[in-house]
Amino acid sequence: MKIFTIAFLLSALSYGQAQEPVKVVPGAPAVTAPPAAAAAPQPPVSPDTVVAEVNGKKYTAGELDKMISILPPQYQKAAHSQTQILSQVFLMQRLADDGAKAGLDQRSPFKEQLEMSRIQVLSTAELSDVQNTMKVTQADQEKYYQDNPSKFKEVKIRVIYIAFNPTPGKAATDGKKMVTEEEAKAKIEDLAKQIQGGADFGKLARDLSDDKTSAAKDGDFGVVKQESGYPEPIKTAVFALKLGEVSAPIKQPNGFYLIRAEEINQKSFNDSVMQILQTMKQAKFQEWLKGMQAQYSVKIENPAYFAPRVPAQLQQVH
Repeated sequence: MKIFTIAFLLSALSYGQAQEPVKVVPGAPAVTAPPAAAAAPQPPVSPDTVVAEVNGKKYTAGELDKMISILPPQYQKAAHSQTQILSQVFLMQRLADDGAKAGLDQRSPFKEQLEMSRIQVLSTAELSDVQNTMKVTQADQEKYYQDNPSKFKEVKIRVIYIAFNPTPGKAATDGKKMVTEEEAKAKIEDLAKQIQGGADFGKLARDLSDDKTSAAKDGDFGVVKQESGYPEPIKTAVFALKLGEVSAPIKQPNGFYLIRAEEINQKSFNDSVMQILQTMKQAKFQEWLKGMQAQYSVKIENPAYFAPRVPAQLQQVH
């Protein structure tokens, strides 16, 4: 039913967007069509105002709004501006009414499909409602902030990146020869020794780092937060650093990193409230969901029911 509905709507959208191509006579001078005038804003229409007639019946703005409200959100705006889509809605409503009168909603497999759709919609709604109404007290939020200071740390870093060829023997996309993993490792370890000996991290990054974007800024890689989407080995190394400290070489699938902590800041509780609230609500929701799932785990009493079933026509006749 859902696939059928979306197919109708998509066909209506395509029809509504199609325009007749401009016909050009050979040898004729090019003509530029004047820009379409912007539609002037219209005052709101009261819900009881008749705005359309369909199949001999008049409909008010309120009635159409109610019909359009059942559409997926991405189609509602289009339905207000493209009457082709609205026509499809009326057609589907008529077909659905005729199907119900014919008793199709009580006939297999449609009866079971409707019930499955009902279960899916209501179960999804219940999950959303439970998650959105999870309560987290102010005291719990403050305790979470105090107990998890590392989660609110922000570190501004510089990096040096030495790339290697992850597939030996295969040329790089730009045709240049890339170093092997062993060569990259030796190079990054040498750079680490130079930095420990007092070499300027920024200059080495500018001259030798393969991450050209950060290299152009003396290795400046910006700020890393706990919620940043970097790989966990990178974030783990970053948040373990002290101010001015440089990490050991960190291997990633395509290269090695050296990371230096330039600034370390702690977000205040007020600046972290939304992060704390979302984290704690999600944790409580997962705990609730895990408990629900545990209640409905299946314990098999008779394995024969779950054994593969042979189609009747293939069963051996005795």
